[in-house]
Amino acid sequence: MKDSELQFDRTCHVLYSKSCKEQIQEKIALHYPPEQREEIWERVQRQYIDYLSDWRTDLGGTKNFHNGAGGTYDCIALMSYYTVCKTVTSLAEIEEMEGELFLPAFRKMTFVDCNKPFWKRIMHWAFASSKKKCDRWGRLSDVCRSLRKG
Repeated sequence: MKDSELQFDRTCHVLYSKSCKEQIQEKIALHYPPEQREEIWERVQRQYIDYLSDWRTDLGGTKNFHNGAGGTYDCIALMSYYTVCKTVTSLAEIEEMEGELFLPAFRKMTFVDCNKPFWKRIMHWAFASSKKKCDRWGRLSDVCRSLRKG
């Protein structure tokens, strides 16, 4: 089945990346004989569509930067592959595929040296800000719990 023929709501979802598709098809070729490969790939595609039909619709589609190559939808495709091919694959293989899909973007980030004072200050600011917000939400949830009891 061609990717363009997949029936899912493209207003709120996007298709997995080409590199993810290639990864999955390579693993299918590794585990299955040539006459079964197309059928297995179609089952993976149907499972992907099934997951998307039951998935949240507020993931942002193409507008969300997490949904590009190696993003949310590649994870869904990997889980579709794992679900269909659970008998011949392992979680270690899925982790390897995930590493090949997601790590190249982080390897390109050579401009950040977290040991330099500037980046330490930025990280401290980010974590302190996050902690402050978490503490605030914690206090609010405590107030809500006490109001429900009272």
